[in-house]
Amino acid sequence: MAKRILTIMVAIAIIAGFTGSSLAAGPQKGGTFTFAVSTTPPTLDTHVSTARAIAAYGAIYIWEGLAAMDEKFIPRPMLAESWEVSKDGLEWTFSLRKGVRFHNGKELTSEDVVASLNRWREVSARKALLERVNEVVAEGRHAVTFKLSAPLANLPFVLAQETCQPVIHPKEIIEGAAPNKLSAYVGTGPYKFVEWIPGRHIILERFDDYSSREDVRGGLAGKKVAYLDRIVFKNIPEAEVRLAGLKTGEFDATQPVPQEYLKELRETSGVNPVIIKFDMKPVIYFSMEGVMKDPKMRKAVRVALNMDDIMYAATGNKDFYDLNPDQLFFRFQALWSDTGKEVYNQNNKELAQKLAKEAGYEPGKKGQPIRFLASATQFHHRRPAIMINEQLREAGFNIFLDLRDWPTVVQQRADRTRWDILYTRTVEPTPSDITNVKNHGFDSPETQKLMDIIGVETDLEKVRQAVEEFKRDVIVEQVPWVTLGDMFALRGERDRVKGLQPIYIHPLWNVWLEK
Repeated sequence: MAKRILTIMVAIAIIAGFTGSSLAAGPQKGGTFTFAVSTTPPTLDTHVSTARAIAAYGAIYIWEGLAAMDEKFIPRPMLAESWEVSKDGLEWTFSLRKGVRFHNGKELTSEDVVASLNRWREVSARKALLERVNEVVAEGRHAVTFKLSAPLANLPFVLAQETCQPVIHPKEIIEGAAPNKLSAYVGTGPYKFVEWIPGRHIILERFDDYSSREDVRGGLAGKKVAYLDRIVFKNIPEAEVRLAGLKTGEFDATQPVPQEYLKELRETSGVNPVIIKFDMKPVIYFSMEGVMKDPKMRKAVRVALNMDDIMYAATGNKDFYDLNPDQLFFRFQALWSDTGKEVYNQNNKELAQKLAKEAGYEPGKKGQPIRFLASATQFHHRRPAIMINEQLREAGFNIFLDLRDWPTVVQQRADRTRWDILYTRTVEPTPSDITNVKNHGFDSPETQKLMDIIGVETDLEKVRQAVEEFKRDVIVEQVPWVTLGDMFALRGERDRVKGLQPIYIHPLWNVWLEK
């Protein structure tokens, strides 16, 4: 069974168009890497929130999990040396690497792993992914066993997920810690925490006693060398200010950059533009607590939207988006299909009004107000949200756009009584990430059926059939969300930056500054 599970993992992984870290000669230690970013994380407690900024601007450097995703989104051992699964699929045993130390000098043991995973199973926004885990037990100092109530074929994917990852903390810090109440930010990663001033910066510095793996991989897996003395993630909401700082050399890199600046970056001496082909899917979620509870209302919103105009507003350049009808996967992913293309990009205001009336909604100013929550501080959130708001108003919806800074959006989206429509962005690297459709209150028997199949099935074609059924019965008919297309990203970096991978989360290990 273990071999079949590995086969299915490889088969459904993303076929990425990039390789691992740069092989250019001459890595050099030293220097401070200043990365200008558009937002600040709402917390550094990665167990709690799915916000990607937590991982990108801190968590992936400070903490590590038992596994990590490589450049093809295949889970690889990280703090684990290896793992094996019993023939009946009910026990997974992870052997731990020996000699790994936390930033406080303590050696990693199975007690830390058990305490961290137990806490994640209590507080995580994605704890349902491990609901089949009865217990995690220590097997001596350097092994842990997951005891399951039913097979869980995607366990390594869950342990390696990029956001809301079950990272490992020292037992004395994590055991019993309330959400967002960590007493210290201590991990095993290549960089250690120095300072976080929300809204201003996060500062990390090299952990000299870091215990690296030796296998060379891309993505977030494999060998990590901390060449940089210090990393500063500087929060600069204004894209023009980030771009100006990149040009002068104040910043070594900035991401995201509005896509209309591609030509300017190409013409700027000392600066390289990097197009990130696998970025995110802009998406609108619906609260199930109010006016959008009726699926006909959700269909009405979907019917009204002109995806081409929305995606152009989001990117400012037709080279940076794809009008992809698949609400889950990019075109190059193994489970992509055009199922549901007939309901994508309809741009039909009359049909939208008809469906809304069938749901009991009165178009125009007399209609029940619809609260639309989105981020004001990120251009790839703000601009498409404004376009969506305009289109829905033209279709007769009494909609009110509530633009907030990103940390406030993350805070308010947890209370689904405070909004009806939410704009954000998402990505489904693996089938288990389809659970994202349940993030804001949606659920259905058909959804759970797919989750059950993904949890145990090792036959790719059976997984594909289940996903296709889900697309027809849930995505098309129940409309838990509407993804608007595929968005590509733009990063700008100085010539002296070497080894930085062309991926969205931009890990800065194996990266150096040429002197």
